[in-house]
Amino acid sequence: MKNLEIEKKLSLIFYVSPGRGEGGDGTKNSPFSSVKDAQSAMRKAIAEGLCGDAGIVFTGGKYYLDAPVFIGENDFDENHRIYYTSADGEDVCLVGGKPITGWSDSDGDGIFDADISSVGDFYTLFCNGKRMKAARSSDLSGEGIKDRSHLQAVYENSTAWFGEILKIKSISKDGIETHIKKCDWSGGITCICGAREFIKNAGDWAIEKNRVYFKPEDPEKINGCEIVAGKLGEIFTVRGKAEKPVKNIEICGFTLTMNAFGENLAAQARPANVLAEYDENINALVSFQNAENSAVANCKMTYAGYVAVTLRGSVKNCCVKGNLIENPGYAGIFLIGENPGSLNYCSRQNTVSHNKIRNAGEFATHGAGIYLINSGENLITHNDIDGVPRYGISLKGMRYGVFKDNGIEGVPFEEHWKYNQTTKNVISYNRISNTGIRSADGGGIEGWGMGRDNVIDHNMICGAYRGKASFNWRGHSIFLDDAAHYVTVTNNIICDETAPAVNAGIFIKSIGNYVVNNIFDVSFERNGAADIQPYICPAGESVFERNIVYSDCGGELEKDGSLIDGSGDRIMLSFGDGANSSGTPSLQSLRSMDKNLYFNKKGKALIDIESRMMTFEEWKTAEENVCGYDSESICEDPMFVDAKNRDYRLKEGSPALKIGIEPIDASQIGLTEDFLF
Repeated sequence: MKNLEIEKKLSLIFYVSPGRGEGGDGTKNSPFSSVKDAQSAMRKAIAEGLCGDAGIVFTGGKYYLDAPVFIGENDFDENHRIYYTSADGEDVCLVGGKPITGWSDSDGDGIFDADISSVGDFYTLFCNGKRMKAARSSDLSGEGIKDRSHLQAVYENSTAWFGEILKIKSISKDGIETHIKKCDWSGGITCICGAREFIKNAGDWAIEKNRVYFKPEDPEKINGCEIVAGKLGEIFTVRGKAEKPVKNIEICGFTLTMNAFGENLAAQARPANVLAEYDENINALVSFQNAENSAVANCKMTYAGYVAVTLRGSVKNCCVKGNLIENPGYAGIFLIGENPGSLNYCSRQNTVSHNKIRNAGEFATHGAGIYLINSGENLITHNDIDGVPRYGISLKGMRYGVFKDNGIEGVPFEEHWKYNQTTKNVISYNRISNTGIRSADGGGIEGWGMGRDNVIDHNMICGAYRGKASFNWRGHSIFLDDAAHYVTVTNNIICDETAPAVNAGIFIKSIGNYVVNNIFDVSFERNGAADIQPYICPAGESVFERNIVYSDCGGELEKDGSLIDGSGDRIMLSFGDGANSSGTPSLQSLRSMDKNLYFNKKGKALIDIESRMMTFEEWKTAEENVCGYDSESICEDPMFVDAKNRDYRLKEGSPALKIGIEPIDASQIGLTEDFLF
């Protein structure tokens, strides 16, 4: 990735070409041969006093790093920015792994092997820049395996909420024991991986003793392939101390790729009611910890073992911007303060913007494009997320009902918010598509047990559940799950174009959710715009006003989400109390519900009241409508410009305008023209 002519604005530059020759004085014609030498020179310059921004500039090439680039408390300046970047006009690729050479196929079976004595242990292999799949088997007996040292159990059931890969401690007739106990919500083992005996298909690989075995796609070309063992947990580690955070660091203009996956990827929920993320899970190509006013920008990041960028612990006023992130094993970007239950509100006021995230979560069915856990007051804007196993953007914390399970007792509900610090985040202008691919439920934007006062505004979400429907449950486009209180949801466009469908456009089940001026194209939403279904947390005082609920689908939706010929009648929204223990009936959980526009172009617009279907006019006067909802709502064509092609602009004279619905400008949603990739 070529940089943005940063060199021209730097007052001091030290050049480096890691691992190339010896010596060098840091000039462009004689660069340092190690990053440590360049950093030593920069530390001296900082101590003597900088007169402007400075940089460590990597000359063009591909570099296989032996250790992460560590940026610590002595590597920054209080008044000037220090850049780590590529030389102007040159492509720099930093690899978190070691090449493996010397391949041979002595018995001619198409499975090649190589000595890895000098490489050491690893759990991920790449060929020509792509991650290969560890050889696996559905036979869980372990019989006939010579070397069990790299065996891992894979929990990846499409009907489970979490997915895990856990190192196996023992296999016997009594079953499989892993070093880390599996999560209650991960389902059963689908397969085991990591044995030479499992190799069958092209791309399969495994380690046996001090050799690695690999079956290439084209055996005749193996000597021309770049085969790399993922070794480094991180490529850039920016880490200060709580009392002295690292400041004013910017990492930009690199290709960062192929770092390590480890022995385990364990689920967050452990045991079932405790949300605690494992440190190993959030290893990243770029990691910030105890950092302020720093950034990673305009980098291409591919095949991270776990996460592309992590902001962990005390990180404030940092920025992740303009990056292309592809195929991270767990998540694209992760913001996490301390695990839920802490009172130390240390992660806040960061910006994640203009990033393109593709195909996150290869190793975890609960993978996401962007995760926030105990991190607040962040701006998450203008990102484009496509292809994730569970969530596009997920906001996590700890719901009040499980405080006791986490050792927190005697806290009144009114005071519990200080423990939930995923608060006051603004999620805006993001384009999210094709989520929920491999999990029991999914969501474009999801929240569970987070803090209050988050804002979801001007996002476009399409295809929020793409997985295999299970027990008539698939999640929601905006998935305000348990204890997602006081969320403002405005000016969003929710749409879909193919089955299987999500349950509904939004879940309303908590306190004070403000759902106003959104467009819900419910052509493929099982329960229409909203599931209004309080559950086990306090509920009430929500608002559903000035929304457009529209369908132009035709046909009927089966329970599995498939479309069949039929009348085309469509549920506009659904009230339900089947699992309600909140103390607030669903039909009384809204403070107001009015001035909405409902329209089904090819059938009746229906309201589902505890599985009793009513037409719109029946609903307005129904005995069950005890609060007089929708008294000023209408059932008319909103007059979209071209809903079939996702153009939801309102034509002049639209009846939506007459009841106070405001047009939504979708032109600024997603990446902007200055995105480099």
